[in-house]
This record gives sequence, structure tokens and C-alpha cells, in this order.
Amino acid sequence: MSGPKVVRIVTREEILEICQGHLARVDAALAEWVRVGRRNDCIDEEAVTTANRRRDALAALIRADRFMDLQKQAPVEEEFLRADMQRRLAAVAAEQAAARSKERRGREAAATLLRRLGELGAPLEPSLAAALERGDPQALAAGFAILADASAASPAATGLAASLKDGAPAASFADWLAAQPAAPVDAAVERIAARLDELDAIAGVDTAGQRARLDEVASAAPARRRLLLEGLEVETGRSLTDARRRASLRSDLLLVRAELVAAGGAAADADLEHMDASALEAAIASQQAAVEALRAGRAAAARRAAVLEGLSSLGYEVTEGMSTSLADDGRLVLRSAARPDYGVEISAVAGAERMQMRPVAFEASGVGPDPGRDRDAETIWCGDVSTLQDALAAAGGGLVIDRALPVGATPLKRIAVERSEGVASAADAPARRERTLR
Repeated sequence: MSGPKVVRIVTREEILEICQGHLARVDAALAEWVRVGRRNDCIDEEAVTTANRRRDALAALIRADRFMDLQKQAPVEEEFLRADMQRRLAAVAAEQAAARSKERRGREAAATLLRRLGELGAPLEPSLAAALERGDPQALAAGFAILADASAASPAATGLAASLKDGAPAASFADWLAAQPAAPVDAAVERIAARLDELDAIAGVDTAGQRARLDEVASAAPARRRLLLEGLEVETGRSLTDARRRASLRSDLLLVRAELVAAGGAAADADLEHMDASALEAAIASQQAAVEALRAGRAAAARRAAVLEGLSSLGYEVTEGMSTSLADDGRLVLRSAARPDYGVEISAVAGAERMQMRPVAFEASGVGPDPGRDRDAETIWCGDVSTLQDALAAAGGGLVIDRALPVGATPLKRIAVERSEGVASAADAPARRERTLR
């Protein structure tokens, strides 16, 4: 396939910038992982050190020119950090649920203890009684000691008193507490409490008012209790859905912002904590577009420079300013110094990844090279393309042929030039005439 070709060019500079963007995203994801983890006290320094080692290993891939490995592994690390924090927050939520259950059992035990001490007529200091009403764990231990003494002294005592007489082993406070029947768990209360815990964890919002209303549920009259639970059910459900969405979008924006800064752009210094979901989405779209625009411009310039440098090394006449001409006009014609009657035409839409390259012949006043030589010119051009491929690959880039026509499939394009003209550039020769021999 030696005729006109449509090729895709990738340069080392383009690949390197993409990799640096990936690493910037990992850095931002890692910083957010540390921030959320420390706020919720669910990571330690060993975990942070391990995560930093993984990040440094990714940076080492860039230094080793292992660009493809970096592009595969960086998104995996991003997703791992996000999922790992979700697992850690879930563990925190489980611990909080267990703590609530323990606290609830303590309050219930305290109520049982107060009731039992009242039945036995045991004297209680007002401060101890108040502490038991609050479910204070230390007050429970003190109250149990009073209960043990009162039970031992009361012939009417049952249960605990029986275990204290006739040399039977004394019951411990832990045994007594474990023996207390657990009150049925209210699923709605637990669900709302878990939502409030998650709101604290992911959004850091003030849930004191909602928690106060949830605490009121325990002592509220049935009608008031139902009203409180229904309101909290709806309110916390909506709040949590919004908080989860905002947290996800906030994380996405932080990563895109890091990419933009790595690409040389300026990220707006917005207060992410007070941006709603719509504002976050708009910022993500805007900054992602800015990243793509910056990269596209530099990538196109790098592709043009790489192709012209490669063709220059193959003996085509390249002069200063031709890269700009190609960018401005979308077309450039180069003459071969070794075969002045022949050259190559490059066509490229501004910013496009693809270029069309085709061998051409020059003619002056209707006179050009013998068409019988065109087939050899196309064959030579085929070798030049292979050499250009190798050169770009050696530099860390690549040239992929998307479409090519075989030798002789189409007549060689002929470009009319003035006889005195030496340099072939479409940009500076408006009077140049072109025709294709058929």
C-alpha cells in the first residue's frame, strides 16, 4: 500500500501529558482519601504510608517510559481509593450502630435497675438516680452494688437475692447486665440513626437538630412519635441522597481540577463545600472541556512537529514556519531534495488526530516528470512512511495507517509550480495551479 494514506499520529509528548494527568488525578484522589479518612478517624499512618508507596510506584512507571502500564494502573488506583474509603466508612457506621445498641441496652438496664431498687426501697442519692436515668455506665455499676446489698438484706428478694445466699457465687454486674432482656429494636429509629451517621461521615453536616428529634421519639406520645418518625424518614432520605451525590461530584471535580492544573490551566478557586449538585456538574463539564482543549492544541502542534521533523530527516525540504502554515491552512506540500520532481502533500484539519499524506509530482508550464516514474515514486514513498513509523516509535510515539491505497490505484497528483519556484508550500503560492492527470 504505497499510495495516498490516512494516518493517525501519536507523539511521546501527547502520551506523557496524558500520563501526567492520570498521576495528578491519583494525587487528588489520595489527598481526598486522607482528608475523609482522618476526619472520620478511620485511617492510620501506616495506611497512608502504604498508599503513598503505591502512588510513588505509579510515578516510577512514567520515569521508566512504561506509559501504557501507567494508563492502566492509575484508574485502578483511583477506583481502589474510592472503594476503600467506602469500606472504611461502612466499618465506622457498623461500629456506631454497635455503640448505639450498647448505649440503648445500658439505658434499658438502668431503667430496670432503678425500678428494682425502688421495689426494694433502697436509698439512692439524687445524683445517682439522675445518672441512672441518663443511662450513665458508671452509675450502673454503683447502682448494681447497692442492689446487691439491698437484695441480700431483703427476705422478699428473689432472683438476685437467691444467688447471694447460702454461699452461692455472687452474680457480677456483667452477668446481671447480660441477663436483662433486650427491648425490641425499632427498625425506623435504627434506619434514621444510620442515615444521620452517614451524613456526618460523608458531608460533615450539622445533624444535631435531627438527632434531637430522634431522641424525642423514645418518650413521645404515639401520635407525636409517628409524626416525628415520618418527618425524619423523608427528610433524612432526601438529605442522604443529595449528600451522596454531592460527595461523588465533589470528588470528580477535585480530580478534573487536578488534571487541569497539570495541563497548565487555571482552576477556579470555588468553595466546593457550598456548591450544589448542579453547580458541581457545570464546573466538572467546564473544566473537563478546558483540559481537552489544552491537550488538543498541544497534541496537534506536537504531531505536526514530529511529522515535519521526520520528513526533514528523510530529505524533504522543511523550512521554518511550515508547521504554522499547516495549522493555518490545513495543507502543506514538501519537495524531496533527492527527487526535486516529486514530494509529499500533507492535509490535516486543525486539531485532528488524522492526517492524509500522499506523494505528488511537480510540473512547470505543463511539463513534469515522466508518468512512467510515478510508480517508483510511490514505492519510495512507501519506504519513507515505514521509516517515519520507526522514527516515531523510537521516540515514544507512533504512526498508525488507517487507510491506504495500493500503488497505481489512483493517478499521482500533479501540482503546477512556477519554474523559478524552489520551495513547495501551499500557503505562500496562491497562484499555484493544481491538476490530476487521468
